[in-house]
Amino acid sequence: MPYQTLYRIWRPRRFAEIVGQGHVVRTLQNAVTTGRVAHAYLFCGPRGTGKTSAAKVLAKAVNCTNRAGAEPCDTCSSCVAIAAGTALDVLEIDAASNRGVDEVRELREKVKFRPATGGFKVYIVDEVHMLTNEAFNALLKTLEEPPEHVIFVLATTEPHKLPLTIVSRCQRFDFRRIGKPELVARLEEVSARAGLLVEPGVFDLIARVADGSLRDALGILDQAAALGENRITLADLHSLLGTVAGEVLERLVGHLVSGETGAALLLLREVEAGGKELRIFARELTDYLRRLLMDAFNGDKPAAALPGLRRDDLIELLTLFARAEQEMRLATRQIIPLELAVVTAAQKLRPAPEAPGKAVCPGRAKAPEAERVWASVLAEFRRQNPPVGPWLARAEPVFDGPHKLVLAFREELAKEKVAAPENKVMLEKILNRYFPGGMRVVCVLSREQGEP
Repeated sequence: MPYQTLYRIWRPRRFAEIVGQGHVVRTLQNAVTTGRVAHAYLFCGPRGTGKTSAAKVLAKAVNCTNRAGAEPCDTCSSCVAIAAGTALDVLEIDAASNRGVDEVRELREKVKFRPATGGFKVYIVDEVHMLTNEAFNALLKTLEEPPEHVIFVLATTEPHKLPLTIVSRCQRFDFRRIGKPELVARLEEVSARAGLLVEPGVFDLIARVADGSLRDALGILDQAAALGENRITLADLHSLLGTVAGEVLERLVGHLVSGETGAALLLLREVEAGGKELRIFARELTDYLRRLLMDAFNGDKPAAALPGLRRDDLIELLTLFARAEQEMRLATRQIIPLELAVVTAAQKLRPAPEAPGKAVCPGRAKAPEAERVWASVLAEFRRQNPPVGPWLARAEPVFDGPHKLVLAFREELAKEKVAAPENKVMLEKILNRYFPGGMRVVCVLSREQGEP
């Protein structure tokens, strides 16, 4: 018997096996149980999320002779024939290659005939958005009032391309991308049943690359199993996918935070020399930065190797590399947008040198008084001056003596906004409530070595 890929072997055969589409499954189960199956359904959603599988399970359920509740038995002759693709009453049509009006007219003639064996004829039209306008018009009346023994299931990844007249005649179900925990759980189950030996971290990487598609995830797992002879390692998977280990991404960001431009560029060239696809690398890097940013906003600390990384730094890095990833789509040499982003990031994040004998240094630790009251001062300033409040939030406050507060900014525009006379006066008035004797505010750029 020819080899079957994992996603074909483990394709859902019952409603309970459909992963990550609980809202769709419950509705279809209730419709089958109560006898309220509609004459036309529209299944929308990204690739590999179970649209065609759900359509086949529905076809089994309405024609099963030994159904228990809503679930097909998967053993009767009707279920076996539908699973094998040989059922006369269940027709799968690829609209991409049968998109003309003549094919639809032929379909209209066939729907008049009653089912050969089961109770319903089920037409599953995949990629239905590929039909021509003439074909849609020919299908319209039949779709609105088909014979009582006919059920249409239209599947598409691009529902916006369908005429509203078609959409309005169907019950629409939106299939969502499958979440990472659900993908990992399904991959673990399939691997255990298939007898695969898998290193820790493999499932997480596959789920991340698959981007919500279970079919893609199982395809990657199958390919990796063939590469490693049923033993899947992270190294083999990175080689197969063109991705890099997390430690490479952490090293690159660490070089940027330290302002080590040369080391960062050298690492980037090593990635290119290793045969990695640079666009995939850019996507991995932006995903890594995004995860760090989400952790920062959730109160988690950055990676141990990146102790100096702040939220503002992460936002800056993510903005730069997301833009570079976009520019790489049109670049003749894909490494150039990445190199420019690396140089810009390293320059912006380079620590400011401390000038000898200067009291002002944006990198110095804040005094306990400033630590305690800064949040309150910032909140009051934002309440009184909402337009300038976000600019002040970008400052790094440094308490320098009992009557002086230095605000270090990374951006010239933020410094100019806060340093405007009316804004400085307002800020100093707020500070005077917390520091008797008055407080003078000095605004500097973080690359400056002292007061202007």
